[in-house]
Order: sequence, then structure tokens, then C-alpha cells
Amino acid sequence: DWERHEVSDPAKPEEIIARCAGHDVVINKEMPLPASLIESLPPSVKLICEAGTGFNNIALEAASKRGIAVANLPTYATEAMAHIAITMVMALSCSLAPQMRYLARYDRAHVERCHLGGMAHFELTDCTLGLVGGLGTIGLRVAAMAQALGMRVIASSRTCPTGMHESGVEVVPRLHGAL
Repeated sequence: DWERHEVSDPAKPEEIIARCAGHDVVINKEMPLPASLIESLPPSVKLICEAGTGFNNIALEAASKRGIAVANLPTYATEAMAHIAITMVMALSCSLAPQMRYLARYDRAHVERCHLGGMAHFELTDCTLGLVGGLGTIGLRVAAMAQALGMRVIASSRTCPTGMHESGVEVVPRLHGAL
């Protein structure tokens, strides 16, 4: 048996704890689960599953101390996130936002003359894309899409050694104080 709750108020941990009573698995989506809440979960809870990527909103140490396993969905929205990242790169390369502003004001001069005036436009081929935050599932997908456009890709990573990664991405040293 399972129960679905549309909204939970993180300010009311007692409500969340009551909802978990008698259940083995808690499926969470981006709601903070601090140590104090995890420590108070009913003993029936054996697994917390984040319905997305990452564990940044779950107090992992508290879950471990309670013997509660934690899982996530590392491929959640991989394609969508990679598509939006590449879409933004492409939009910047052709001044899409300024062009849209002109069109919204019914200024079609740039379209009719096929001339962008002072708006930037550049080819992505041979440009370098830098990925901050490593080569996880989404980062690798963004890299593959950028490489398909002829871009060079470099990335910072906490876990990959510097040098050429098997994906063709060059892993560069992280700067102190950088993300």
C-alpha cells in the first residue's frame, strides 16, 4: 500500500512524521529532510528515495545512523537538463533574446534586411564550453551535445583526475574558492 500527499509543509515536521508511520519507503521531491526530522521518523522507514538527482536536501549522516538507506534517480531529467543547457548556449550565440525583444516591439528591420546590426552572432564550432561541477550524468550529456556541435569541452571535477577524460572532455584543475 502506498499513499500520495500533494503538499507537505516543511515547517510542520510532525505532519511529515505522521504520514510516514507504518511505511517502509519515503519518496521525497526536493523537500529538506534535516537530521531532526530523520531522527524522528518511525522505525518502519527503511529507505528514503529522492525523486530526482542529488542528496543535498537529505541529512545523510542522520539517515545512516538510523540505518535508513538513501537512494536517488541519477538519470532524472538528464535529457531535459542537457537540452536546456545547450539551448541557452545556442540562444546566446545568435542573440536570440535581443532579436525577440525587437520583434515584440514589431521592429522587423533586422529580419527584413537579414542583418543583425550590432547584435552578436558567432559560430559554436571550435568554441570552448566550460562545465563547472564535474562530469556527472547531466554534465556528460551536455558535453556530448556540445561536442556534436563541434565544441571543445573542459570541465572542473572533484572526482575525476585532471587530463583527458574518456569522453573527450579535458578535466582542468579547480580553482580555490571556485564552485
